[in-house]
Amino acid sequence: MFELLGWALLAGVVNALAGGGLFFTLPALLALGVPSTSAVATASVASWPGYVSAFWSIRRQLKKGPLAALTLIGLLGGTLGALALVQFDASSFNYLVPWLLLTVSLLYARQLLSKAGFEGPLVLRKAGWPLLLSGSFYGGFFGGGLGVLFMSITGQLRMGTNLQQHTIKLYLSMLASGATIVVYSLSGLVYWQGGLVLALGYLIGGQLGAKILKWIRPKLLAWSIVTFGIGLSVYYFMRFYM
Repeated sequence: MFELLGWALLAGVVNALAGGGLFFTLPALLALGVPSTSAVATASVASWPGYVSAFWSIRRQLKKGPLAALTLIGLLGGTLGALALVQFDASSFNYLVPWLLLTVSLLYARQLLSKAGFEGPLVLRKAGWPLLLSGSFYGGFFGGGLGVLFMSITGQLRMGTNLQQHTIKLYLSMLASGATIVVYSLSGLVYWQGGLVLALGYLIGGQLGAKILKWIRPKLLAWSIVTFGIGLSVYYFMRFYM
């Protein structure tokens, strides 16, 4: 269990900075013999305290943001995604993971290279609703690389400053993860013994990651996210296709 706690600490930091913590905790759960669907559900539920602690540290960035709309998007998308996982076998979804990670990472890189930039006013345009709702659905269904996906979406929408986009990422991830708690608990998919250990690690790691987030340069952090996402996609291409 100490090893599981260590992976959760790392995952909490990674989730706060970039997203993708599930790719550390999911293999750890699978190594303990937890079935794939149950492992995804447990990792998702356990990540919630980390998102809460990370978001709380920088919540003031969304003081004048569209909180009501974002709340509806996060809860609705997360709930629908969790309900979808309960109905389907998550193991078959593994083969889509590297493609999704590579796609969102390249989209984010393209936005960073754009002369138009990736920052703008903190407003939610009509085009943002389906994109953010889809991201929240993905967060409830699987969630691997969710932070990279949300950063790509908010960058494409030029929704706020870089730090505000990170805050939106954490807020929507927190809501989507929170929505899965009810669905997965009622479905009996959560492995609570491992989940509580993961939750503690996520909580501490999320707080540490949020502190680092305030000091790191936005451009450096943005390119670190792209590199992290591409690296994860390569790893999972090798794991699932070779």
